[in-house]
Amino acid sequence: MIAFLMLLVVLSPIVFLIGLVKPKWILFWMKEPDRLWASSVGLLLFMVSVTLWSKLTLPEKSHGQREALQQRSVERQNELRLERR
Repeated sequence: MIAFLMLLVVLSPIVFLIGLVKPKWILFWMKEPDRLWASSVGLLLFMVSVTLWSKLTLPEKSHGQREALQQRSVERQNELRLERR
């Protein structure tokens, strides 16, 4: 799955550029495709593939790390004297 997403990350800028030059190649099912739709497909494909790839490859935070981050944020709020109302 990660290899497939890496391939999509590499191919999506190519799809974007081809869509800008020849939108008919990307949107072959449309009668009159325009550059906006073709470039939108490339950008959307890029954003989705990078997001999923990073979600799958970054390590999950452990329970202890989460608690430490929450404790630090509480300490920062106390330093700034922020009060919840």
